[in-house]
Amino acid sequence: MSWMSPWMLSFLAALPVIAILYLLKRTYEKVTVPSTLLWGQVLREMEANRPWQKLRRNLLLLLQLLLALLLALALARPALHGEGPVAEHTIIVLDLSPSMAAEGADGTRLEAGKKKVKDLIQQLHPPQRLTLIAMGQEPRVLGSGSDSNELLSRLDTAAQEYGKADYEGALSLAAALSVQEPESDVRIYSDGNWGIDPALLPKFGRKPTVETSDAAANLGIYHAAGLVSGTEGQLVATVKNDSAAAVTVEVEVLDSQGRVLDAKQVEIPAEGQAPLTWTRLPAETYYEVRLPGADGLEADNRVTVLPQVSTTKKVWLSTAGNVFLEKALGIGGNTTVERGADPDTPPQDADLYVYDGVLPKAWPSGAVLLINPPQGEGIFKTGGLLEPGKLQAVRADSPLLQHIELEKVHLKAVRQLDAPAWLQPVAKSGDAPLLLAGAGEGRRVAVLAFDLHQSDLPLLPSFPILIKQIKAYLAPASGTAIGQVTAGERVALLPPVREQGWTVTAPGGERTAVTSEMIELGFRPAEPGLYRFQGKTEHEVKLLAVTMPETESKLDAAKTALPTDTREEQGAKRQAESGQFEIWRYLALIALLVLFVEWGVYKRGI
Repeated sequence: MSWMSPWMLSFLAALPVIAILYLLKRTYEKVTVPSTLLWGQVLREMEANRPWQKLRRNLLLLLQLLLALLLALALARPALHGEGPVAEHTIIVLDLSPSMAAEGADGTRLEAGKKKVKDLIQQLHPPQRLTLIAMGQEPRVLGSGSDSNELLSRLDTAAQEYGKADYEGALSLAAALSVQEPESDVRIYSDGNWGIDPALLPKFGRKPTVETSDAAANLGIYHAAGLVSGTEGQLVATVKNDSAAAVTVEVEVLDSQGRVLDAKQVEIPAEGQAPLTWTRLPAETYYEVRLPGADGLEADNRVTVLPQVSTTKKVWLSTAGNVFLEKALGIGGNTTVERGADPDTPPQDADLYVYDGVLPKAWPSGAVLLINPPQGEGIFKTGGLLEPGKLQAVRADSPLLQHIELEKVHLKAVRQLDAPAWLQPVAKSGDAPLLLAGAGEGRRVAVLAFDLHQSDLPLLPSFPILIKQIKAYLAPASGTAIGQVTAGERVALLPPVREQGWTVTAPGGERTAVTSEMIELGFRPAEPGLYRFQGKTEHEVKLLAVTMPETESKLDAAKTALPTDTREEQGAKRQAESGQFEIWRYLALIALLVLFVEWGVYKRGI
């Protein structure tokens, strides 16, 4: 136990003062009485000298001393140390990101965190409150209040997620609550691998407690792709080692029936990676690259690969003249680029329609790439030019931005866009969207909101990579493949999956119907693995391969210093009080009860 205001113990000096005043109280003297009528009074005064009667007369003194003692202790603000909630309001942030699925001594990191939160909830006592925030793909408040049973029920709904978590959103939500109630206690159960710029971290009312997990070694498959041409297939994969020691592992390739086609041993240096290549594999609709054995995280030990089928794609280009763009669109082979003059009369057989410096009045029949749309109205409204700001990725794990160094790109201006809600920013210039992508109107669309001629992007090595990745997103390979995405990313369901009667089977075997919501908003896979879309007949099959975000495979326990809002020296004071539960309120309540008892004793003349 400690004292928040120890100088208030000086009020204990009132105890001897009360005793002295009681001793100075008027007492009776022995006198000789002239009449026997006064013997009764003398006897009563003699009885007052008996010990028990003296104690009876001292009851009021004892109550006064007890009252003074309780008030002095309450003013000194005693505080108890404990493991349970110590503040009136405790804010819990529970990380549900993929890295929390790493195994430890007490199960997964998430299970260990939930156990600690459960212990806190069970030690909750009114008027204490607890708010439980989930740090997942969408930050949300799972529950808030003083009802332990209700909070435990809400805690049970916190399940492991495999998509990219919105760390900044969850921390901002907790920080906002903390600033509103500076005396609240914030506890964060996470591994700390948030990947947030320290300048963007929100300020808390009081320094939070971050309960991190132990670091763990991990091997993972970070990239895999394939190509099928005729009866043969090829695969490439990259295996990364996040441990501090070099390891030798075996990597297997399985066919669509789960049979091992080939296996290779590879030595991976500490904190390094190793590329692997397989050729002359039998043609398959999909392959699985697998790391046998167990390590810190199982979710990244296997990747389903939907190989591209060697077919020719037609790209229709409407531009005033952009040689760099035309050549970049043709890179990769199996692509024909056709130039068009009138943007409003495109052909109907193209797989991808590219508009450079023009804005069509109506959507064409296929996927669309808009580059530097002019000011005006067409398929959507565009505004004037804006001064460029700092280029930054909104979704760093987006397949469109892989191996793209935005900090090396320089622009003259950015076009202001009034784009549909389904077009989401992938990269920004300051606060203005720079690259947008999404699915709507039954097609995939991407927008580059700047003039390539007024930037140095076409001169950089990353330009053809960017165009290739945008082209792969907008016009994926034909066949049974819908595409290859990360968990939590929305996928547009294009025909024929948009028709009635289709079902989807998750990697775990759960089968559900394709709903109108999936068609309108896009399908959002929750876990890594292979999703099978089945039509009315056994031949109507579409496949979707889902992987875990690469940034979530790092299992180091990072410790990030979260900033606090230190106003008028209160920050240091609150930090010193962290982990302590003040009991002065209870002492004050007992003192109030003693005061009522003292008043009753005085009124009755006891």
